[in-house]
Amino acid sequence: MAKRYTRGAFLDRLWTEIKRPRPLVMTGAGNGIAAKFIERGGIDILGVYNTGYFRMQGYGSLAGMLPIMDNNELIYNIGKREVLPQVKEVPVIAGVAGVDPLRDMQLYLEDLKHIGYSGVHNFPTVAWFDGEFRRTLEATGLGYEHELKMINIAQNLDMLTIGYAFNMEDARRLFAEAPPDIYIFHAGITRGGSTGYGEGRGIEEMADLSRQHYEFARTQKPEVILLAHGAALSGPDTAQYMVTHTDCHGVQLGSAIERMAIEKPLEERAANFKAIRFPDGAQRW
Repeated sequence: MAKRYTRGAFLDRLWTEIKRPRPLVMTGAGNGIAAKFIERGGIDILGVYNTGYFRMQGYGSLAGMLPIMDNNELIYNIGKREVLPQVKEVPVIAGVAGVDPLRDMQLYLEDLKHIGYSGVHNFPTVAWFDGEFRRTLEATGLGYEHELKMINIAQNLDMLTIGYAFNMEDARRLFAEAPPDIYIFHAGITRGGSTGYGEGRGIEEMADLSRQHYEFARTQKPEVILLAHGAALSGPDTAQYMVTHTDCHGVQLGSAIERMAIEKPLEERAANFKAIRFPDGAQRW
């Protein structure tokens, strides 16, 4: 069963790695076998997200932003039944839908902590939406403010907090109302593979935008940990690019670790098995 960490112990563990010096790697895990072997690979933070679940069912990450399943129930059950029992030492965090009018968020986060989660992340998030739909969500009481309140509740419960923003306006709100322990500028859907978005930002543009967010974040909270995510960050080479060309402390991986690790290798392994042949001269019919 996953080891439980206080917020302070969690942060100490991360800063120890950064000062080694080694960049941090945070990944998603959509099921138990992914969690087991990702941990063996030495990553620093394991996240349980609805996107991970949908990716493991063969769908794109944006399925996690649609009203397909109850995110918070899903994350509780996947954690309790599948992921947390397979993890030994790595801290595990939950992707929480802060905009959930059907739950008492205080009680829900207490339940997550009780079963073994050591932190939270505001995902799925209304920060992904823009335009008239986003304005309507905000105007009708279903906006980003609920995610910020969720982050503050988690901090009061001594859980590590991770904050997403997709633009500078939301980043300003995040740091003004609920400054997180870890900040991630989400650069967009990850490129590549069967359900990636091929027209997303290139790595240079991603790095430029990320630098702007990191500079702002440091003015608001100098000790914040900064991770890069999304868009062109799809492999170790682009992860290295982000660590080299920005001030991030590491990377967060979703599709880049789960989906892309199995799509082609699984297809090739199946094809290799199908390539076996009867020996010459054998008759089995």
